Amino acid sequence: APICACRRKSAGRIYVCRVVEDGQCWRGSWPRVPAPMGLLAVVRKVVTAPMRLIERVRGHGSAGAGVAEPGRWLLVGLGNPGSRFEGTRHNAGFDVLDILARTEGISWTDAARHRAKVGVGKIAGVPVLLAKPQTYMNLGGESVRSLCRWYKIPNSNLLVVYDDLDTAVGAIKLKGKGGHGGHNGIRNIIDEVCGDKVFARVKFGIGRPKPGVEVYDHVLTKFGDDEATELESKGTWAKACDAVRGVLVDGLDKAMSAVYTEHKAPKQPKAPKAPKEPKQSKEPKESPAAAANESDAPAATVDTNVRDGAEKVEMDSTPL
Repeated sequence: APICACRRKSAGRIYVCRVVEDGQCWRGSWPRVPAPMGLLAVVRKVVTAPMRLIERVRGHGSAGAGVAEPGRWLLVGLGNPGSRFEGTRHNAGFDVLDILARTEGISWTDAARHRAKVGVGKIAGVPVLLAKPQTYMNLGGESVRSLCRWYKIPNSNLLVVYDDLDTAVGAIKLKGKGGHGGHNGIRNIIDEVCGDKVFARVKFGIGRPKPGVEVYDHVLTKFGDDEATELESKGTWAKACDAVRGVLVDGLDKAMSAVYTEHKAPKQPKAPKAPKEPKQSKEPKESPAAAANESDAPAATVDTNVRDGAEKVEMDSTPL
C-alpha cells in the first residue's frame, strides 16, 4: 500500500501512516507500517530480542496475555500513577475501577508489557479485562492500543471511565461517540486506537473550577469536604459502577436511557388553575329590520301641565 511522508514517534519508534482514502493521511488508521530500518536499527533489534522475549513471557504469565476470549470487554480507567495523584479529581477513572474490582473480586497485577495494571475476571457473567494505564494521562492511548491488540479486543468492546469538567459533581453521563472535549487522555485514545471516535465512555462529573482557579490545579486536587459528602450521599461511586454493569449487560443504548432517566430533573407540579368566572349574558342585538321600523314610527310629544291639582296631558301625532 502507498505510504505518506508523515512520520510520528510512538513508544520510542517511528511509524509511517497508510494512505486510506483520497490521498489523505489519517493518523488514527490501523495498521501502521514501521519505517524502514537501517543497519544500526537491525543490530539493536537483534541484541534486544532476548529482553523483549522475557518481557513477553512476563506479560503472558501476569495477565493471560494473548488469550482472545469471545465477548471480552476492555474496561479502562484513566488517571495518573503514583501516590501524589491518589484521590484527585483527575484520578476518578482509577477510583471507579478500584471499587468495581473490589466489589467483583478481581485482583490487580502488573503488566509491564502494556505499561498498565490489569485485572481479569467476569462481571455479571461477561468476561472483562480491567486496565489502569501507568503511562500518565497524556499517553494512556498507547497502553490501550497495546491491550486491544494483544487481547484482540475490538473497539466496540472498549469502555473508558474518566473525569469530566463539563459534568456537575455527583452526576454520571454515558456517551458512545464524539470528540475528546479537551480531555488529553481521551484525545490520546482517539489518536492511537479509535480514529473514528466511536467507543463507549462513562463520564464522572467533577465540575468546573471556581473563578480564579486554573483547570490544571482544579483537576489535580482532591474533592473538597462538601463535594466528598455530596458524592457519598448521592452514591455517585456506586452509580458509576452500575453504569458500567449496565453497558455490559443491557448494551450502551439502554444503559444511556437508564442513566438519563435517573439523573433527569423531576418536573415541577403545575399550579392549579383559577376557576373561570361565569360568562355574562349578552343583551340580544336588535335586528336591522326592527331598527328600521322603529325609525319610521310617528314621533310623539308629551306635554304635561299641572294646574289646580289637575294633570293634563296632550299628545300630538304627526300623520304618516
